[in-house]
Amino acid sequence: MTPVEHDVYLCCRDAEERGMVSAVADGLTRLGFRVCVAGREPGAAQGPGRLAAIEKAPDFVLLSSPAPGGPPGSGPDPRAADLAHAFKTRRNILVLADPAHEDPLAAAEPPGRPRLAAWQRVAYDPARTRESIALVGHRLLTSSEVDDRRLMRRAKWAFAALGLILAIAVASRAVPLAVHWWNRPAAPPPLPRFTLYWSAAGQRLQNGQWTAFSIADGSAVAGGDRIRLAFSVGSDGYAYVVVRDAQGGVSLLHPGVTLRGASRVRAGSVYLVPGDSPWFPVDARADLAAIYLFAGHEPLENLEELLEEPEGGVKPAARLELLTSTLAGLLDGKHGTAQGPFRSRGGREIVDGLQPVPPPAGWPASLTGGSGVPRAPAIQTGLLSAVVEIRIASGTQD
Repeated sequence: MTPVEHDVYLCCRDAEERGMVSAVADGLTRLGFRVCVAGREPGAAQGPGRLAAIEKAPDFVLLSSPAPGGPPGSGPDPRAADLAHAFKTRRNILVLADPAHEDPLAAAEPPGRPRLAAWQRVAYDPARTRESIALVGHRLLTSSEVDDRRLMRRAKWAFAALGLILAIAVASRAVPLAVHWWNRPAAPPPLPRFTLYWSAAGQRLQNGQWTAFSIADGSAVAGGDRIRLAFSVGSDGYAYVVVRDAQGGVSLLHPGVTLRGASRVRAGSVYLVPGDSPWFPVDARADLAAIYLFAGHEPLENLEELLEEPEGGVKPAARLELLTSTLAGLLDGKHGTAQGPFRSRGGREIVDGLQPVPPPAGWPASLTGGSGVPRAPAIQTGLLSAVVEIRIASGTQD
């Protein structure tokens, strides 16, 4: 089976280099997608290479925005051939359209083309790009269209094979044996222990210059300092970064989008926290107490509740209780305990000896460029999940 080089093929006009195209490509990349932008990948700029790039990416996103060179119809639209090939090869198609722009190619029911469902169309709001891109990512992650089409193709082959087997079984009076064999339960593939790779760094203003320092459990951080984290996971799963201050306040740093499913992370990708700004500033009034990095094979419902509720929507005591109960209930090998074997909610067994995906080769050598910051990630291993707890000691600015 040929490995997928990209998750998403971003279909746009070749002349577009900024604006909507760059915003969507960067936003989907931050959400963990491997994005191929039309006409920009080596070997896939035009002709067969471009069509092959569409076939290798299961998801296809058509960008609909005003043509940079003039009104629609003023020249050939390179997106038309891409879209036709996406329909021909049965890609999972979404249209991200600017509502203020009339685009015949992105119309709901153009002549000679299948009708797009309502969920396949996403409105692009230039004033709220993060929300628009997050909705695209959520629909790509939760869509079952591609898997359903593959399942139907496999089902057709399976029914044809079943008919032949039944014909032979009837002739040999072996129908009960064939039915028993066909209905045997298939164990889902096992999973490795969940592995979390991480590093953290800070910057402190000293003598008018920002000086880098590494952060570990027990590090001293003072008001006015700045913090940044990087993490990756050894298996596809879900991740959250939570900070707690000395007054019991709880805030969610990752994911930055308040949408269920935005916490999903992919093995082999590096995630920077915070993702929408270079650094997280430490408020001297709040007195930072701890940073928690949670990750696991499945979503953590307590933290998903924090994700969906704004800080003003839940009382501080209730938010702290959600964090405390999450720590107490984790099956990570050092908080919650249970008798093995361990299985995920989907029935997949956690097996020792299975190797997780290693940390990416492109791991940031230094989050700040300072010589005092570790150049290799720390490793935290759990069972169904893993957690890094960085307790912060009070510090003072020199």
